Amino acid sequence: MNHLAKVIIIGAGKGGTALLELFHEDPSIEVLGMVDRDTKALGMLRAQEMGYPAARDLSVFLYDPQFDPNMIVNASGSQEIWEELEKIDDPSIRVIGGVAAKFIWALLEARQEKKFLEKKYQQLKSSINLSGGNQLIFGSNPIMKQVDQMIKQVAPTDSTVLIVGETGTGKEVIAQALQSLSAYRDQAFLKINCTAFSPQLLESELFGYKKGAFTGAVQDKIGLLEAADGGTIFLDEIGDISLEMQVKLLRYLQFGEVRPVGSTETKIVKTRIIAATNRNLEEQIQEKTFREDLFYRLNTFTIELPPLRQRKEDIPLLTHHFLKKAVIKLNKKVSGIESYAVELLSAYHFPGNLRELQSVIERAVIMCESDMIMAIHLPAFVQNVKTPFQLRDGLIQSREKMVANFERKALLQYLAEANGNVSQAAMKAKISRKTFYRLMEKYSISKESLPSQLLDKQEK
Repeated sequence: MNHLAKVIIIGAGKGGTALLELFHEDPSIEVLGMVDRDTKALGMLRAQEMGYPAARDLSVFLYDPQFDPNMIVNASGSQEIWEELEKIDDPSIRVIGGVAAKFIWALLEARQEKKFLEKKYQQLKSSINLSGGNQLIFGSNPIMKQVDQMIKQVAPTDSTVLIVGETGTGKEVIAQALQSLSAYRDQAFLKINCTAFSPQLLESELFGYKKGAFTGAVQDKIGLLEAADGGTIFLDEIGDISLEMQVKLLRYLQFGEVRPVGSTETKIVKTRIIAATNRNLEEQIQEKTFREDLFYRLNTFTIELPPLRQRKEDIPLLTHHFLKKAVIKLNKKVSGIESYAVELLSAYHFPGNLRELQSVIERAVIMCESDMIMAIHLPAFVQNVKTPFQLRDGLIQSREKMVANFERKALLQYLAEANGNVSQAAMKAKISRKTFYRLMEKYSISKESLPSQLLDKQEK
């Protein structure tokens, strides 16, 4: 990289040290070295820590061709040194001191502030994009209506929130809803999956680290808790963190303290914690794998999400919601889904909950070659699910449903065996072509609704 300035700093006091720190962060500036008669001055020691040469005499840098400076910044405040620098007779070297040096300092500080604000803006933009793509659907289930009310009650507060529920029940979406309704809505919303990091890496991600704290720590890095100061951080899978990490997190929740790895200094930050887990933390407490005191800190306000199998009345609504999302994502013209397919989805138990339903609908949109998703576009494990009749439907209605299910499956099978040829399918079914067409119309079946790979199976 070609640096715009190759700088030597004279004066290793507070001013010179601050300039060294600022220059170090600027990719357009190359620090050649630090000069001060006091070899134990703060800036001299800091320069050596950063890997820069430090010398008592400026001539070390001026007369060695490997350095070739084009700027000298005098931060010493000494008139005697300034008079010596004025004697340098080299037009390629610019000497800066006094007010000019302070101006450079202010300019670089402003640049650092701009970079910090840009980072905050990107974090905010990221959180807006995340929340915009995940609309929260409560439906008509009584438990979810209660969850809706709980979110509205706790979101405006500073309280820590614990979200519990099986994998795929929408814990992250709930966290985003809490953020969007809180006083932190215009601040950063950061998230971290605690299972994605080892205990040591998780600590450095959350609390940051100092340069040299461990192998690979080539510069200071702030942690996510500090980066989200004034905002919210979502800790997913909190039940999987180590006991050692639980102690550090407990201290943050108690006092707001953040101490980077390798540092002796503690900072106080105000970042709201929203945590989530699919584990039973009370059982983990009994097993001595989760701290009871941390549990009570996290358990200030708990929201428990039901699995999808306990809110089956919402499956039709959720199905159409995920269908709209999939159509936009895949850029396909699919306008709806047949009632029988929705009936099959409602009868399936969905061990993967909302996440599995979303994947099933996206797959169906990919498979669909017309404007309507049919049962044939659903995965085999959904197609083969038994749709139990409801006693409240009565004998006649239950029988009609079972007959309709049988007729529809049979028609699709005959069409598949006939490779989509209706006349051949009618002959196989031993009914007239006219009757076969009438049944196809009754169940909204068309040759176009069959996946091409199914129609082609006879040829392979």
